[in-house]
Amino acid sequence: MRDDTPVMRVSDLRVAYRRRGLNEQYAEVLKGVSFNLYSGKVLAVLGESGSGKSTIAKAVSGLLPTSARIESGTARYGDFFADLSAAGTPDWYKTRGSFFTMIFQDARLALNPLMTVREHFKELLVFHRLAAVRDVDDVSAALLQKLNFTAPADVLGSYPFQLSGGMCQRVYIALSLCLRPKVLIADEPTSALDTVSQREVLNLIKHIQREFNLAVLLITHDIAVARTAGDSVMALNKGIVEETGDVKKVFAYPESAYTKELIASRARIETIECRGRNCSETVLLSIENLAKNFSRRGVLHDLNLTLHEKEVIGILGASGCGKSTLARCIVALEKPDGGKVLYSGTNTTALSRRARRQLCRHIQIIFQDARASLNPRHTALRLVMEPLRYFNQGSRNERAEKARHYLALVGLDVDTQARRPPQLSTGQCQRVAIARALVLQPDILICDEAVSALDMSIQSQILELLRDLHEQQGFSILMISHDIRILRSFCHKIAVMKDGGFNEISDSKNMRIESAGAYTRALLESEPAYE
Repeated sequence: MRDDTPVMRVSDLRVAYRRRGLNEQYAEVLKGVSFNLYSGKVLAVLGESGSGKSTIAKAVSGLLPTSARIESGTARYGDFFADLSAAGTPDWYKTRGSFFTMIFQDARLALNPLMTVREHFKELLVFHRLAAVRDVDDVSAALLQKLNFTAPADVLGSYPFQLSGGMCQRVYIALSLCLRPKVLIADEPTSALDTVSQREVLNLIKHIQREFNLAVLLITHDIAVARTAGDSVMALNKGIVEETGDVKKVFAYPESAYTKELIASRARIETIECRGRNCSETVLLSIENLAKNFSRRGVLHDLNLTLHEKEVIGILGASGCGKSTLARCIVALEKPDGGKVLYSGTNTTALSRRARRQLCRHIQIIFQDARASLNPRHTALRLVMEPLRYFNQGSRNERAEKARHYLALVGLDVDTQARRPPQLSTGQCQRVAIARALVLQPDILICDEAVSALDMSIQSQILELLRDLHEQQGFSILMISHDIRILRSFCHKIAVMKDGGFNEISDSKNMRIESAGAYTRALLESEPAYE
């Protein structure tokens, strides 16, 4: 196949989803999308949450849910031609794995929680006859080392729920790459990773892409990722291709108003600042010598932190450093092995189960994996009403009205409020989770990577919303993130976390590369640059 011949060609792809509660009525989400993939090249699909990016990946790989139908569209996978419409469903066994493979956005959900990482590799390598059973450990350990796992043997023996979100993502990337496909479809492969790991994974994908002459379809909401890894870019807005072309040309001289707004939204994030900088002297949360072990391995050790009323503190650290475990200990979802968590002077680690439930009214958490935290059988409206019903707040109509108010605050319209999590994009699920946490009007809001899965414009909207609500209601915020851009202006202080402990804590305005410690400097220097 000549270099100028597309290795994969998709033409006039139109996909519609069935609307809930309406008989056989469909809403079109992709409206005539066409694109070509070339060997050794990366096409970055850039767009906001809900624009149809993931639907493209699912449609061309035969993974659409039953509520969706392909109204038109053809695809050529090398010499294999497929009519993607319902009338001509292709035989996916001829293409999956052997021709293309896919890296999913929600890596933790894509991995079987009842299987160790070793068993995942064994199943894949043996099924595709890529390695003998006796060689599985050697082959998988080598792949994990390339993705910067320092102890691959420990990872191979772990279950997905024992790994951080970023570690699960890297494991799944290794599983996908070991098939050596001709086309790699990467759906937000770095959204759960810290900036250091982002660069490492993107560099690895670029390296393997060149080594095996791969064609890559990279789906992302992050302009920096598209700019760093893409050769060409396709801007997608509500299922319509707004602009396509060479990545340097599009970002330097954007023609579409939509593309210009995406570029502007990235810069806007760095200017969002909590206006109420004067914190109360009253201590709301105090963490004293906190420690937590998993399977005799220390995850948290000797942690000390004080959060005052109306204060916003950022927790910055690489994937796997213990940020999420700290959050779970604070809200009593994990029992510490040492130390204390004091809320308004009360040691929450010594509370009864009934008393810990009441703690939820005062401390709410927004989880990193929003989709996994939501009941897939309930609508977005019911999910936000649920905490109000649990604490017997208001009548049913009053709860529904309040839930609609908070869903509207996070940018979800009436039609979206009637959908269930499987019918929502990952970004929309994250917004439902945020509304669900805010509806109880807590004293402390813990945001565990609450905006990492969102596109840039929605990130800025959510941060502005949190800033305004913080100013109006005066709650305190613990903002956990691997993205220094989010924390630098938004937070009063930033605590840098490394290997389960705080490396340094300083005022956010004073955290600069020239004055930071070695580890903090590495995080700051790894921030993806947008040119």
